[in-house]
Amino acid sequence: MRMYLIWILFVLSNLSFAQKSNDINPIKVGSKIFTEGQILGEMMTLVLNEKLDHPATAQLNFGGTKVVFDALLGEDIDIYPEYTGTGYVFILKKENLIRDPERIYKEVALAYKERYQILWSPPMGFNNSYALVVRKDDPRFSGISKLSQLPKDLRSFRYASPHEFMERTDGFRSFKDFYQFQFDPSQIMGMDAGLMYSALKEKQVDMIMAYATDGRIEAYHLKTIKDDLHFFPPYWAAWNFKEKTLKKYPILKEATELFHNLISEEEMIRMNAAVDEYKRSPKEVARNFLIKKGILTGKVNKKSSHSKRGVLEFLYQKRFYLYKIMKEHIQLSSLSLFLAILISLPLGILLTRYQKISGPVFAVINTLQTIPSLALLGLLIPLTGIGFVPAITALFLYCLLPLIRNTYTGIQGVDSKYIEASKGMGLTSFQILKTVEIPLALPVILAGVRTSSVIVIGTATLAALVGAGGLGEPIFRGVATINSSLILLGAIPSALLAILVDKALSLAERKLISKGLQLQEKR
Repeated sequence: MRMYLIWILFVLSNLSFAQKSNDINPIKVGSKIFTEGQILGEMMTLVLNEKLDHPATAQLNFGGTKVVFDALLGEDIDIYPEYTGTGYVFILKKENLIRDPERIYKEVALAYKERYQILWSPPMGFNNSYALVVRKDDPRFSGISKLSQLPKDLRSFRYASPHEFMERTDGFRSFKDFYQFQFDPSQIMGMDAGLMYSALKEKQVDMIMAYATDGRIEAYHLKTIKDDLHFFPPYWAAWNFKEKTLKKYPILKEATELFHNLISEEEMIRMNAAVDEYKRSPKEVARNFLIKKGILTGKVNKKSSHSKRGVLEFLYQKRFYLYKIMKEHIQLSSLSLFLAILISLPLGILLTRYQKISGPVFAVINTLQTIPSLALLGLLIPLTGIGFVPAITALFLYCLLPLIRNTYTGIQGVDSKYIEASKGMGLTSFQILKTVEIPLALPVILAGVRTSSVIVIGTATLAALVGAGGLGEPIFRGVATINSSLILLGAIPSALLAILVDKALSLAERKLISKGLQLQEKR
């Protein structure tokens, strides 16, 4: 008995210790969905975890400036890297562009603090401006090194830039107006930042608006056309975090000060190239750089952990990460599908009883289904924030149409003679629904469940753009860094999961549907 009591006290004391140790919440480090953001996010996470001994988690690859900024405002993340020009133009909506780096930094820092209670760290040391990039071997640009030297009529040229650049105040429209360039609208396209370089290299486009610190400019034998009239403002990189976050985690001051003038433009270009061209992981590149700078201890890993590996070996090496994102994906898909079934089946039945409201209800549901998934996520972010909630909400909405429509169609399709016969036997409306209508409509209802399950598993990959994780995370990282292994890491399990779930539901149909109905369907 005494030993038993000692054991209980030992367990309780350990639980108490664990609770105390968990009181230190990890700092959540975010980033945008491009290579440089991933590297910087991994750097800050490593500095906090290993240099300053404070727990931190990397929540990277948010889909664009607005998404990651909203995540910081909503305290879904605690810190992320931003650029002075982006803050000045895209967030603060300033139109009188400033070209002086010191002045724009001070104005942005002051406005952010007053308007959003967000602080800017000292700059990291490099300016990542936009740059018009062309192929070195394109004879049409021979002898042209400045934007002012380009012809004003560029309608014969195919142009691509990141999607966000097409909409920014300092973006495409202002850029072409400033230099008085004329483009053919049919030759202009927004494109994922990671794909633009391949498109230019393969001569699918003639010019792209790239990031000045991108290592692929040199690796792909491209050249930049200088912004000699200084249209673009300075884009000095720095850390953004809220005032209240600094009070909660004072260690952020020490962490961000370590980055002050730490990274030159040349160093950032080499790091980006190491990820994009040589397929090293952002974390590996970040660690090597911090070791070289003496911030972390250890040996620089000169050999890439991704070199000469097959897909299966890569999947095996990433098995723990794969387990994590697979778990997140299943949670997102199953919860949204469960909630949709919970709502849709009763609603579908209700519509068969009240035909007058079926038209308006289906009109609304059909409209929701036509909204592009990315647009729907964008609409939900201001209402629900980022992370799990908007992802579940969007997936839930996409499940509704097949489930409600098939339930309604299945019940409506039950032959009226069976209903009349049931009434003649004295069955109540509920008994008829339970014992006659639902069993006879079950094949159609289950077909809707199968359709919704496949839709939700595929669409759930987009949840990574709002920080909800899942199998879309490596897909978007792979697209951003042109890494086919990472793309397959998310794409293969996602496809297999959809196939397995569909097969499982097919087997469930055989068990749930009566033999008589199965024979009738075969006829």
